[in-house]
Amino acid sequence: MADDYSAVRMVRTYGFVGAQISSYQRWTGRFSFTFVADLLAMIGPVTPPFIPGLLLALLFAGSAWAIYEIQALSGRISWVRVVLFAGFLIFATLETAPNVSQSLYWQTGALTYLAPFIPLSFYVGVTIRGVRRKHNNLSYRLNLFAAGILTFVAGGFSDAFVVLQSCALILSLLAIEKLAGPDFKSRIRPFVIVGLAGSLLAFVIVAMAPGNSVRLTYFPHQLGVFDLVRLSARYSLGFVARQVLNNPLITVALFTLPLLMMLRNHGPKWDRRQCTAILLFVPPAVFLLMMCCVAPGVYAISTMLPERAQILLSVIFVCGTVVWSRAAGEYITGYLLPIRHVPVLTTATLLLLILWPQISFFSVLGLRDKARSYASDWERQDSELKTARKTGVTDVVVPQIGDFQSRIGKGPSDLHLRPDAAFWINRTTATYYGLTSVRANEDASGSVKNLLFEPCVLPTDNDRVQAASDARGHSFGISYFQ
Repeated sequence: MADDYSAVRMVRTYGFVGAQISSYQRWTGRFSFTFVADLLAMIGPVTPPFIPGLLLALLFAGSAWAIYEIQALSGRISWVRVVLFAGFLIFATLETAPNVSQSLYWQTGALTYLAPFIPLSFYVGVTIRGVRRKHNNLSYRLNLFAAGILTFVAGGFSDAFVVLQSCALILSLLAIEKLAGPDFKSRIRPFVIVGLAGSLLAFVIVAMAPGNSVRLTYFPHQLGVFDLVRLSARYSLGFVARQVLNNPLITVALFTLPLLMMLRNHGPKWDRRQCTAILLFVPPAVFLLMMCCVAPGVYAISTMLPERAQILLSVIFVCGTVVWSRAAGEYITGYLLPIRHVPVLTTATLLLLILWPQISFFSVLGLRDKARSYASDWERQDSELKTARKTGVTDVVVPQIGDFQSRIGKGPSDLHLRPDAAFWINRTTATYYGLTSVRANEDASGSVKNLLFEPCVLPTDNDRVQAASDARGHSFGISYFQ
C-alpha cells in the first residue's frame, strides 16, 4: 500500500526521470526496481491485477528456455520435460515461499523479489546457447553483451538479490574451473565472467547509492563480522529446517523428481567423477548462498530477512535440491542394471506428483470470495477518499477494512490504515490522495505490531525522521528491505 502510493507521489512531484534521481539520492539504489515501479506508477492503479500473471508468464518463458538450452547440450530434447521442470520449479518456489501474498500478489514486493529471476533465467539461456552453438564474431559479441546486460538489470532490483547473484556467479566460475572439461570450460568461461562483471557493476551502483545512508539511520546498530556470520548461518539453517518441516511433500518431490526421471530413462550420461563432485559441492554451496543472501538483512536490520524477501531463499533451496537429485540419479543409475518395470513405476509416481499442483490450484480458487470482498471494500474506500478531495474535505475518517493478507487467511500483516492519522501508512495514503490526514474509524481486529517496524521509531530525532520521510514519501517505520 504505502510503497505503491509513494511511487506515484514521486512521479507526480519530480517527473519520471526526476523520480529515478531522487530515489537514488534519497532512498534506495535499486535502479531496476525504481525504473519499473515508477513506470507502472505512470500507467496508474490499473496495473496490480495483471502484474502477478505477467511476472509468472515471463518467468516460465525464461525458465523453459534455459532448461531447453541445458537439455540441448546432450542432444536429446524433450518438450514434456522442459515444460514439466519449468512449471515444477516455479510451483515449488511459490509453495515454499513464507509469504506469497507479499512476494507475488503485492506489486511492490513482486517487483523487488520475484522480478529479478526473469532476467537471470534468460541469462542462463543466453549463456548455454552461446556455449553449444558456433557463432560469428558479431553474434558472439551480441550474446556476451546480452549476458552482461541481463545480470546488470537483474542486480538492480534488490540489495539481497544482487549479493546472491554475484556470489552464485563466483561459485559457478570456481566450479567450472574445477569440474568442467577443457572445451566446455573455454566456451562458458567468457559468459560467466561477463555476467559476473554485470552483476558486480550493479552491486556497486546499488551499494554506493546516497539513499542507503538515509535508510541505515533507522538502524544505528550494525553488527560486527563475527556476529554477522553467526546470525547469517543460524538464520539460513533455520530456514532450511522450516522448509523441510513445513513442506514435506514438496521437499520429497524435489529430491525424487529428477532421480525418477533418470531411473525411467536408464543409463548415466555424466562422468562419475563429476557426479561425485556435484553431490559433495551442492549442499555447502546452497548453504553458503543462503548465508550471502541473508547477510545484507542481518547487517542492515540485525535480524532475518522479511518474509516477503525469503522467496529468494526458496529459489536457492528448490534449484539446489533439483540439481543434487539430478546428480544423484546419474550416480545411482551407473550401478543399476536395467530393471524391467522401473519405467512403469516411475511414470505412475510422476503422475501422482501432478496432484499437488492441482490441490494448490483449487486452494487458490477458494480464496476468490474473500479477495473479491476485500477488493470491493478497498474500491469503496478509494472512492470515498477521492470524493473527499473533490469536495474540499481535508481530514477524512473511513471505515476500517483491514488488510488483504489477513482477510484471506494468510497470516497477520500491518498493511492497513490505523485510527492514528500520524501512522506512516496513513500519512503516505493522505499524501497520495492530496489530503491533510486520513484515519480509520477503528483498529483492525486482531492486528499486531510489526516487529520489524516498531523498533525503528526514533522519537528523539523527529526532524531528521520527517526529512527522510519527505524525501521518499515514507515515514520512519519502513523496513530496510521494504
